[in-house]
Amino acid sequence: MVCPCGLLTRQEEPVPLKSILGPCPFDPFSTVSIFFLQETLILILKSLPIGCYFNIYGFGSSFEAFFPKSVKYDQRTMEEALRRVKLMRADLGGTEMLAPLQAIYGGPSIPGHPLQLFVFTDGEVSDTFRVIKEVESNGQKHRCFSFGIGEGASTSLIKGIARVSQGASEFITGRERMQSKALRALKHSLQPVVEDVSLSWDLPQGLSAKMLSPEQTVIFKGQRLIVYAQLTGMMPPAEATGDVCLKYALQGKSFENKVAFSLQPKHDANLTIHRLAAKSFLQTKDMGFRETPASDKKDVLKVSIECGVISSYTAFIAINKDLNKPVQGPLVRRDIPRPFIFCAALMPRLRGGGAPLEASSCPDVLQPRMSTHYLGPDKPHALGHKKKKEGVFLQKTCLMMDRPHPPTNRTNLEIHQPGGDLFEKHQAEVFEDNHLVQLISLQKADGSWDLNEGLALVLGMKLEDIQAALPLKNADSSSWATVLAVLWLHANGKPMKCEWELLERKAVAWIHLHAGSTRQVLVQAAITFLKSPVDPAVFAL
Repeated sequence: MVCPCGLLTRQEEPVPLKSILGPCPFDPFSTVSIFFLQETLILILKSLPIGCYFNIYGFGSSFEAFFPKSVKYDQRTMEEALRRVKLMRADLGGTEMLAPLQAIYGGPSIPGHPLQLFVFTDGEVSDTFRVIKEVESNGQKHRCFSFGIGEGASTSLIKGIARVSQGASEFITGRERMQSKALRALKHSLQPVVEDVSLSWDLPQGLSAKMLSPEQTVIFKGQRLIVYAQLTGMMPPAEATGDVCLKYALQGKSFENKVAFSLQPKHDANLTIHRLAAKSFLQTKDMGFRETPASDKKDVLKVSIECGVISSYTAFIAINKDLNKPVQGPLVRRDIPRPFIFCAALMPRLRGGGAPLEASSCPDVLQPRMSTHYLGPDKPHALGHKKKKEGVFLQKTCLMMDRPHPPTNRTNLEIHQPGGDLFEKHQAEVFEDNHLVQLISLQKADGSWDLNEGLALVLGMKLEDIQAALPLKNADSSSWATVLAVLWLHANGKPMKCEWELLERKAVAWIHLHAGSTRQVLVQAAITFLKSPVDPAVFAL
């Protein structure tokens, strides 16, 4: 069975639509990694809004899609996607992202539904710059949210595809939860964004500003915009100042912030800001050893060498300090043992794979802040080269893991894992012991819950008692069940709220739509029945 690598979703409202894509050829050794990936996808599928369109792609050396084209999100399509997610395997090999991207961009668009793409990968691709260029060429019709999983993820790939499509990038390492970051990105994709970002400069005559940073016209909630510029021209008098004005639009309104700064350069022996500015410049001009236009190659080489920042054309070399000469001789292979930590609570290192996600909205006003540092016109830089990183492919034996036990607050959703009977038995045990997971798995695509034995098990009560406590005999049992489920989430799942917040908001919206005038009666009766300390205000839209 194919391992899914991405979701493509579109939303009916004139809000940004959603789409998700993520590579999936995980290291066969990392069964726990696939476990977290499946859990993340299940949470996302439960959090998608009714009416959006989505698809999931798995890719490696080849790629496959869950559906022939993006499908409308409803109970049937959600259940089919969940079934496929639970049967995921890392059996596609490699990490080739270009072909599935071309298939996605080449597909028919859905009018009124702007495309949003979520890419998850744990490794590098062989054609990073071609992938970035492909995303950039389609940047006007979509946004890309990218996620690098583990220490092997390509920084240039993850940041590059997000930057050229006005999206956002995240990295997941160590003990960080993939689920939390993915759901946060899903929420960001539906929130208002700062648009039409631009800078204007007011400088003394004879001085001009050259932008070194890649152009960025969109800022998402929680993001920072860092811009580097080089001031060139005649050195101004000691008392001279300059002004820079940031202009942007948010929710249809225009704003601007102006900052005055001294034009006297600050001493920086390490030239830290210069190197950061050079790196930002190279991100714009360096498109790869073969892809960089000849007109830009000269600038790339000059800045890379002068500033000591890596590029596609430079490399660090070892110098013998005593002789002041480069180290000569053949390369010597040295095998360094790689440590492994067998713990389900930790994210193992991955190589060459990924997965997808999506989001809801929270219109908080975003006010950008600015600070400026002037380092003087055309200041000289330090010499340096950097060694180009090469990909390493390792063949590993899949070892049996001796019943890892994740903490009980982790949402280990019910999934099938290709690790043998022991792993499958453990998965079943985790599911049975984790009521939060059980509750999420019972939610329907429209956000509601049915009143059944599964819900009664989570609540720790008899189904007959729950039915008897229904305050209005003519009330819809699903409305009663959904109110009880939302209260249970707030009372028992608070540490994981960032991961179930979207599906909870979907449930509250469903209650408002279907419970009508009985909503307040049901909420008060449920609080009394569960002896819950939860504030009824959680049911407000």
